[in-house]
Amino acid sequence: MSNLIIVILFIIIILLLLYIHRIFSSVREISRLLKEYLSGNLSARLFFKGRGRLGEVARDIVTILERTNKKLNAAEQEVQKMEAMLRGMSDGVLITDSNGVIILANRIFLKMLHVNKNIEGKQFLEVLRNLQLLDVFRNAMDTWEIISEEITVPRADKEIYLIVTAAPVYSADSVSGIVFTLHDITRLKRLEEMRKDFVANVSQEIKSPVAAIKGFAEKLLDGALSDRDNAGRFVELIKNHSERLNNLVDDLLTLSGLELGDIVIEKTEINPSDIIDIVFAGLKEKADKKGLYLKKVMPEDRQVMFADGNRLIQIIFNLVDNGIKFTAEGGVTAGLDRTEGRPAIFVQDTGIGISARHLERVGERFYRVDSTRSRYLGGTGLGLAIVKHLVKAHGWEMKIESIPGKGTKVKIII
Repeated sequence: MSNLIIVILFIIIILLLLYIHRIFSSVREISRLLKEYLSGNLSARLFFKGRGRLGEVARDIVTILERTNKKLNAAEQEVQKMEAMLRGMSDGVLITDSNGVIILANRIFLKMLHVNKNIEGKQFLEVLRNLQLLDVFRNAMDTWEIISEEITVPRADKEIYLIVTAAPVYSADSVSGIVFTLHDITRLKRLEEMRKDFVANVSQEIKSPVAAIKGFAEKLLDGALSDRDNAGRFVELIKNHSERLNNLVDDLLTLSGLELGDIVIEKTEINPSDIIDIVFAGLKEKADKKGLYLKKVMPEDRQVMFADGNRLIQIIFNLVDNGIKFTAEGGVTAGLDRTEGRPAIFVQDTGIGISARHLERVGERFYRVDSTRSRYLGGTGLGLAIVKHLVKAHGWEMKIESIPGKGTKVKIII
């Protein structure tokens, strides 16, 4: 009997040891899985098929970990999408943590600030030495508010204007970082300056002839009508200034129509030689008064092109007229040659020329190389602007070459 009890106890102990061993094995397997997850190996699996309460616990742990893994993967994909969006934005984007360490800086941000190296992981204050940006960063960190300011960034050739916005990233009770965005407003600034210049120039151009007309009309009313020697001269001056005013209005309407797309270019087959003849006929008297020649240079074979005849007359007329205005000796040559393998209409004068620093702006509305000389010669500063728009409307290209004191050559590349 005692032997039987001993055997039974021995069997119970063995079964208990086996059960304990299985529990420890299961616990070790669960512990191994948790350690794998903690080390970052989210693809680890649990090789345990136990039953009972421990099996249920193990399976619950696996379910929780798998769901967590799915959520982490989804969150990581969202982060990657967001990062791709930020890096691909047309505005500059930079993100820092609360200590000013740069987490992300997209290509546009680096380009705007002229930074040629990777600055992620580095201190904001060390790599971006712009005092205005530094002030915006400090204000956003101190006030916990969105700060937006206009800053200027110097470049070798010009300054660029940027709107910088610093938005704090809030945690429970502090600011955990700053998101910077940079928006380039340089073009808007320049357009605004051009608008102001345009308004000022139009006002000045209109004011001068109106004041002259008013002044001469008052003199006539005050008794000059009976002065036969001066009355005719005053009337002639009124006529000249009214024509100048009318030409200004016509030029403005033409330019406005071109910019708004109201003027349609209708191309037909034309002979550029005939167009030049028409222009020369209209300007011959003006050239003769100054003792200047008008010369046409054309290839021997008959040339044809597709263009709006009336608009081409306007283009060449403005260019030849400008050549006559700013030439004291010699003359103006117009014709057809080839540039870069393409046919090109050219107008070349032997006048005062244009210095290199002015060439980039020639063609802007009301821009004059010498405003005093232009006003004396009757220029409005709109002729080349109209030419530039008409050339563009044709789908052509305009190039200007000039040497001060020797003359200017304008090429319309077809």
